[in-house]
Amino acid sequence: MPYRVTQLFGKDLEPVPDSSDAVDYYHSNLATPVTCGQVLARLDPILQETNSATDHKLSRDDFIITEPADIISATVEFLEKGDELFIISRKDGFPALLNKKITVNDRLVIDGDINFHTGNIDCSGDLLVNGSIMAGFKVKADNLTVNGSIENAEVVCHGDLVCSGGIVACNDFPLICGGSLWVKYIENSILEIKNDLFISGSSLHNSIKVAGSIVLCHDSAILVGGKCESGHSLYSGVIGAKWATPTEIIIGCDPFLTQKLKNHCQNLEKIVTELNELRNRIEQINIYLQHEEGKTTSKEAHKLQEERELLESKSSFITQKYNTALKKREQLQQQIDEFKKQNLNASLYVASQLFSGVNLTIKDATIRIDEEVTGVTVLSEVDEEIVNINRVKEDSVQETQD
Repeated sequence: MPYRVTQLFGKDLEPVPDSSDAVDYYHSNLATPVTCGQVLARLDPILQETNSATDHKLSRDDFIITEPADIISATVEFLEKGDELFIISRKDGFPALLNKKITVNDRLVIDGDINFHTGNIDCSGDLLVNGSIMAGFKVKADNLTVNGSIENAEVVCHGDLVCSGGIVACNDFPLICGGSLWVKYIENSILEIKNDLFISGSSLHNSIKVAGSIVLCHDSAILVGGKCESGHSLYSGVIGAKWATPTEIIIGCDPFLTQKLKNHCQNLEKIVTELNELRNRIEQINIYLQHEEGKTTSKEAHKLQEERELLESKSSFITQKYNTALKKREQLQQQIDEFKKQNLNASLYVASQLFSGVNLTIKDATIRIDEEVTGVTVLSEVDEEIVNINRVKEDSVQETQD
């Protein structure tokens, strides 16, 4: 006997109250997890006296099966309530419908692209996208795997992120990864990665902050243009280009601590400006009252004295705020200095070619590469100077031979 399957997950359970209401095409219910025992679908038998199964009007999420067993997987089971037949989950997880079988997975699986068909995805667990994340869409997940590419999307991944294709034009919002990121190539994007970054192909004109290391995995891999900041080391086959494309590399210091210190210093400057304005106004009032003593009315003098008291009280509060901010700045600077001391082996490793036009900073030392360097090059910081470790070793060997 054929059955009509009414899907009860991955869609709004409440009808739209008014057809004139605006429709949010970015809204999605696909990332809603289910619990063990939750109803996922209802099965209604199709009576034989009807002409055919196709005579039944089906909604977008409904479909017809020949036998109830056709829809069952190891993660769901039947539940009978009187004359009604339901399918319920046997575990906590994310429900999915694939080839007319309902399953409950440990991670959410999107069998295609993230687009208007799926809407934005805010997943409270792991997410697998068997397509690409298209421009304009938002995706949040714990651990994220994308078998396609990520194109100008807003992506936040709390753990590791694996992208089989490329990350392209993600510059409206930085792509944020709380773990490590593996990707084929990156172009014209902003990335913030709290662990390590692995690139199998190329990095072209990106702004990248990585707390760990940046690794371009092959000797032919290219890093050109933009700004790359790595807390530890950077490895690449080729860096820069023949036409001296401006490329900035900063390694050996946690870029997130550095940014935090920069933001804090900007806030400190605002506090200083506010404090100076208060003190200047208090001084103006004092000078006026001294020079105009006996010339101003008692009412005017009283009003100015009240204003001065209020400003002095506010100045005292802002001064405390300033002192607290100073201590915070010192703490951040100490954390940065400690990070640099512990990170003794921070280096730039180039397997093939290092072109001119590259600005390199390792900890507190900075140089500009003005001549092309061919072959394996290892640059590191020694006594606040950047040196070619390979060249130092060669000179040492030569001195020994002499």
